[in-house]
Amino acid sequence: MGDAVRDATLLMGVHGVLTRHPWLTPPEGGSESGVAEDPSEAEDVDVFGLAVNRAEAYGWSSTLLGAGMELGGSRWGHNDAGEDWTQDGRVREIGWLQVDVSSGLNRQRLPVLPVATVLGDVLRQVGDVRVTGVHTLAPVHLAPDPAAALLYAAHWYELADPGAARDIAVTVSGREAGLSGRGGRVRDEALACAYGRMAVEPESTAVNLPGLSRSPTGKVQTEGMRRALAFRCRVPVWSLEAAAWATEVFVEALRATGTAEPVLITISC
Repeated sequence: MGDAVRDATLLMGVHGVLTRHPWLTPPEGGSESGVAEDPSEAEDVDVFGLAVNRAEAYGWSSTLLGAGMELGGSRWGHNDAGEDWTQDGRVREIGWLQVDVSSGLNRQRLPVLPVATVLGDVLRQVGDVRVTGVHTLAPVHLAPDPAAALLYAAHWYELADPGAARDIAVTVSGREAGLSGRGGRVRDEALACAYGRMAVEPESTAVNLPGLSRSPTGKVQTEGMRRALAFRCRVPVWSLEAAAWATEVFVEALRATGTAEPVLITISC
């Protein structure tokens, strides 16, 4: 198995509708003089720069642009990021971040929630956000046993409003020939990892995913992957953080059932 297949890339894309804050949206046609009234760099705001900024502030990333490179225990190297902020009210991939996961995680989980946190912070700084889906390319082969970490993650949702529960569709795509035959075992492991906070039932792999845009980022990284598994799940609440938690649950379920290659996990609400 070559390094191109089992690399350390983690890529997350957030899908939904973002309405930019009015103070960050240049007036149509500019001012009467033909120059935008606010000479700020509103038009230059993008996920790449803001994600670097936010990740460095948390001390999670390692880049050539800041002091984070010298921090012990860096979670990732910042590779690329982007967005589609077309203001038409349609579901689009409103932000994505690609990172190189550190090989020295010291038994820490893959940084799924930290990456989601950075993206969430960035998007909320730019506009009002309605998240409808998330897709994550996860290097499962680098994931350690999460031990009790997922138990704590599940406890976080014990205080959720019982009326806020939502149904989501989860799909898993990969290159491993035997992945499609592990559906029952993956379901059982996912249930165990969710500690009673998420229902998991098998679903047809032809399930519709309305919460995802038509062209998710990562075509090169996911080349050769095929949708192998699908599940209908019920989560205590719908949010970007909850989508990240569900993703982590399935990362561990896949790792525990023998998956040893990167996979693409999608969450659609």
